[in-house]
Amino acid sequence: MPELYPDTEAPWELLAKHLAGEASVSEQEELHRWLTARPSRLRVLTDATRAWERGGTTAEVFTEADVDKAWQRFSAAAGIKTTGGSTVAPPASAEEARVVSMWGSSQTWMRVAAAVLLLVGAWAVARTFLLSRGSAETVTVAAGPERKLSTLPDGSRVWVNRNSTLSYAADFNESSRVVQLKGEAFFEVKKDNGRPFTVLANDTRTRVLGTSFNVRAYSAEDSVEVSVVTGRVAFSPDRQRVTVQDSVVLTPGLRGVIRRSAPAVALQKPIVDPNFRAWQQDELVFDNQSLGQVAQTLTRFYGTPVELSRPELANCRFTGNFKQAQLPQVLRVVSLSANLSVSQTADGYILDGPGCQ
Repeated sequence: MPELYPDTEAPWELLAKHLAGEASVSEQEELHRWLTARPSRLRVLTDATRAWERGGTTAEVFTEADVDKAWQRFSAAAGIKTTGGSTVAPPASAEEARVVSMWGSSQTWMRVAAAVLLLVGAWAVARTFLLSRGSAETVTVAAGPERKLSTLPDGSRVWVNRNSTLSYAADFNESSRVVQLKGEAFFEVKKDNGRPFTVLANDTRTRVLGTSFNVRAYSAEDSVEVSVVTGRVAFSPDRQRVTVQDSVVLTPGLRGVIRRSAPAVALQKPIVDPNFRAWQQDELVFDNQSLGQVAQTLTRFYGTPVELSRPELANCRFTGNFKQAQLPQVLRVVSLSANLSVSQTADGYILDGPGCQ
């Protein structure tokens, strides 16, 4: 009979499929042929078991009861039968309490192999099951170059900003209301007094009942910001022990800031940027804003650097509204209003000129 596998390599994937109950009849037969072809293959299985369990303790021997039970489970699943049609194990020793060596006689090797097989396969099956189970139970909302609106199972609405990701468990509305955020999102949370709504982002925790607020948590930035529009929000670092001094309660018009540098505590500040949710509303509003703030807002909103050629230009003021406008159009209006000119560089745009007098 030709060799199905070399002696130095066991059919791990086939073993895992068998233990998971996913092996076909032909695969079961192939596995049985591999096991019965050469008793010395027990050493391959044993060595692999020890390698996988090197972080723990591996038994050197199996009791007769352990081996017998393992063989019965394996032979029943694999459909190994005698000529009479009943499923049996190879001959066993008459001494019930005797300890069977891993390198025992040839008549017991198959039952020992079955015990080791169950031990070896358990790790592969558990890993495969947990990975598939985790991926199947997680819902991810990924926004590419355009923002995305998503309605959660509880009726809450979330606007996910460009290049941001929101994820939550598939049973979100049944057990708890917890989401994970990478990037920026605006939330309109449906009120549920019995179950708070929690946003986890960059080692911070935002907890609400029913409110609307914005969370900005980009990995490239040194802080996480939460700005509240309606309702009340509890904002704190996400760690096991959080003191009152570490967290803040935010109400409309306030924002919380947690910087990554230690100590990680939440600071309460007023909202100074009226355009903190411009990405969600697709509208920019400037009411007597300094040109320095205008340049920062345009840079953040369009993702393209807008700079001033001289520091003193930042003190000039600008008022104007832009709805769904392109950056070159906005810069043309700003430059005409502030007596400036616009030049484009390889990286972005520069405003230059005499400016306000």
